[in-house]
Amino acid sequence: MARRFSPPILPEAPVELIAVAVGDCEVLLAWTECGAGGLGFRIERSDCHSPCTQFVEIGKVGPHVAAFCDGSVDPCTTYHYRVRAWNTSGGSSPSNVVEVTTPKVEGEPPAD
Repeated sequence: MARRFSPPILPEAPVELIAVAVGDCEVLLAWTECGAGGLGFRIERSDCHSPCTQFVEIGKVGPHVAAFCDGSVDPCTTYHYRVRAWNTSGGSSPSNVVEVTTPKVEGEPPAD
């Protein structure tokens, strides 16, 4: 009897990613999980100019966690984020990409 090979089943990509700057040193991300069977989510960030193609993983959250706080941002900087679901077979395609700019530090004089 021949063994049947089952192709790997990747998780579905998260959708509806949003990003909000919380003060000048944090960005809060939230998304909607699609499907089941994932082991968590990988959060990726880029600080390039659009269109961004080089993202770096900055964090992970477990299954059914649909938010992440990035506390490693700098003031007055534009970031791009995307999220991927993952399981033992690999990672999903990326979510939509969102852009957020952190505000300047309170009381900082304007740039010349």
